[in-house]
Amino acid sequence: MSRLRTYLVLVSVLALVTLLTSSAQGEAPAARQGFRGERGSFVGLLSLEQVQKELKLTDDQLAKVKEIGEKLRTEMREQYAGLRDIQDVQERRTKMTELGDQFDEKARGQLREILSREQMMRLFQIRTQARGAVWALNNTRVAERLKLTDEQKKKAAELQKATQDKMFEAFSQMGDLSQEERREKFTKMRSEAEEKALALLTAEQKEAFEKMKGAKLEL
Repeated sequence: MSRLRTYLVLVSVLALVTLLTSSAQGEAPAARQGFRGERGSFVGLLSLEQVQKELKLTDDQLAKVKEIGEKLRTEMREQYAGLRDIQDVQERRTKMTELGDQFDEKARGQLREILSREQMMRLFQIRTQARGAVWALNNTRVAERLKLTDEQKKKAAELQKATQDKMFEAFSQMGDLSQEERREKFTKMRSEAEEKALALLTAEQKEAFEKMKGAKLEL
């Protein structure tokens, strides 16, 4: 497999991992990927009309959000391009995931200057819904609020890595499958991973996690 092909496959897999391991609602991947997937990031979520209406964004806020998204996407493409020369597949995947997290955190900081505190809180709730338990338990802020133990954090990290590895391997073997068949397989893997993630929590933590997601928003 050529370097470019390997790079493109990795980008596709990470997008699927972001969407399918973390989507709590089981939707199919969006046809057009936004910043780390339309349902996987702050900027991506804000590009969705449902979210814009839920947050009651003004025209001025929408314009500023769009500007932030365009700048970050350009920066992210440039950073990703620099990973093509990394030969080790696992190292490259890790770096790509780290970059995605860094840019998402950067977006969060910039959005706080545009959105109100209430809007940011609701946006975080919506993102927690969209990404689901596998991502949430590996998020520092969520882990702190749920008061996860070191053992829970360790198991959550292992589950996330195992899920990503499983999806990566599955993706590389799906060349002859239709889009619908691929979607079904990834959705099944996502559901299984979500069940395992929730099983790591106590009853009290599960209740707290549900409250953290807020009122359900259909995306």
